Amino acid sequence: MNGLQPYWRPRVGAAVIVVALLSFFSFISLTATLQKSPTFDEPLHIYAGYSYLQWRDFRVNPEHPPLAKVLAALPLLALDVDTVSITRAQRDFVQQRKDYGWILAGHLFMSNEDAESLFLYAKLVMIGLAATLGIFVFLWARALYGLTAGIVALAIYSFDPNVLAHSSIVHTDMPFALCFFAGTYFFWRTINRFTWINLLCTSLFFAFSSITKFSFIVILPVWAVLGIIRVFSSEPQQSQITSSEVVDRASSKLLLLAIVLATAVTMAYVGVWTAYGFRFDAVGQQTEQMLVGRLLSEENWLSSLVVLNSNYFVLPEAWVSGLLDTFKDLDRSSYLFGEIYNDGSWLYFPTAFTVKTPLPTLLLIASGMGLWLFRRHAHKGEIFLLLPVFIFFSVAVWSRLNIGVRHILPIYPFLFVWLGGTLKAIWVRENHAARFSILFLGIWLLLSCLKTYPDYLAFFNELAGGPENGRRILVDSNLDWGQDLKGLKLWMDSHKLKKIEFAYFGTVDPSYYGIDAVPAPGSITPFWRGGKDNLPTASYIAISATYLEGLYLADRDTYAVFRGKTPIASIGHSILVFPRDQ
Repeated sequence: MNGLQPYWRPRVGAAVIVVALLSFFSFISLTATLQKSPTFDEPLHIYAGYSYLQWRDFRVNPEHPPLAKVLAALPLLALDVDTVSITRAQRDFVQQRKDYGWILAGHLFMSNEDAESLFLYAKLVMIGLAATLGIFVFLWARALYGLTAGIVALAIYSFDPNVLAHSSIVHTDMPFALCFFAGTYFFWRTINRFTWINLLCTSLFFAFSSITKFSFIVILPVWAVLGIIRVFSSEPQQSQITSSEVVDRASSKLLLLAIVLATAVTMAYVGVWTAYGFRFDAVGQQTEQMLVGRLLSEENWLSSLVVLNSNYFVLPEAWVSGLLDTFKDLDRSSYLFGEIYNDGSWLYFPTAFTVKTPLPTLLLIASGMGLWLFRRHAHKGEIFLLLPVFIFFSVAVWSRLNIGVRHILPIYPFLFVWLGGTLKAIWVRENHAARFSILFLGIWLLLSCLKTYPDYLAFFNELAGGPENGRRILVDSNLDWGQDLKGLKLWMDSHKLKKIEFAYFGTVDPSYYGIDAVPAPGSITPFWRGGKDNLPTASYIAISATYLEGLYLADRDTYAVFRGKTPIASIGHSILVFPRDQ
């Protein structure tokens, strides 16, 4: 028994550290989100998921597949949700209205006195998914580099402001990052050891990704390239499924790769139909289809695919509608360094990665790249970490769908695993200066995480000048996503301010938080009860950073007079308050 103690003691200690890190991560994520209001898309996503579950109506928010929304809405089925006003509104509004889903989402939350609970339970699901992703980060780093590297990788993940920012947000970004990363982890396991369980998990996570976000299409070329590299390597492949346990011929390994990809695609196809209840129509007994072809011009090459799908029912119409909407959104205006681009900029994501990634992490990545380039024998598994980063990042730059760093969120877990192995390789060299540098950067990362709390969405590193300078570089979901209504209410109460003019980049009714606000140009909240009966101009105006910089406004210079002014208050770095007489 004494001989087992040296074996078990490190593992018990490691388990305690892993649990502590995940507990810290979950606690910080939960308490931070409790201080924030729902972001721009969350009401719609939660309502859409509830609509899928409660009424089997997939017309709302088809531009995103249903899995993340359904998971977030599941707890609502156990709550006493007032749906009377919703069913009444469903009769009053038709699908063809542009704000159809937004109006119904407003009815769901604003007609329930405890709307905060609806948001909270949905967010708890997201935090659980984010913690699960952290577990996979630990598992892969441990498998590649050892136990210590696994703990280091999990620590970097747990302290990262971008991960914390999106861990509780009801959107597709964090769930897709989980599906992409976990699926690639099991793909790596499969082409090293071909077993039924590895093949099943690989295919399942690919299927999950196909009903989470349309970016799942990028996974196939990533896996194909990784598989081809493995096929032509000299290393044999183990197989417990075929007759031969060791496969060393390229043709045989290529066959196994084809089986993996074919199985994944087949399961994804079945998964898509399962997610929509094996029904083509977006809603049962519908007299009119969604007419997804209206999203396209007559000259668009996708029109023929729409017709083909409508005639032969290849895929559910709501899923196809969302896919087409994704293509349509590739042409979208964006903001970078004070300029607005109508079709995006190739510099957007390189800039977003540089200014939104913590500086200690950037320095570690630079050190790791130097070590990786000059090492004679790199770890054979590192290609499975770095190639997905390169391909996914390249596709993001090419697409020019420049909304936020959240669109490249899936690359971070791969980098964290690689950094875990890199730091271990540096540490074992027993160079005191290198070890001191690692400890210094680790403490810096932790302090940066604590200092940013609870404004993780607005995080910008020291190279960018911090969150207070963020709006001069990036806006939208990088900084301002409608999350600071609670902070604005606290500021108004502390200054005994009863009314405020508000240019709000968000969709939640400010009056739910007791904010008596006069909607200023740009405000698009579809269910705003306050400030309409008494319209005299307030003494102060609160302007969301996105609108202050002119993005998404018909007239970019609507609030230009305030850009050069110093605000009297900055609420969470996303809402700027100015005296109205300026």
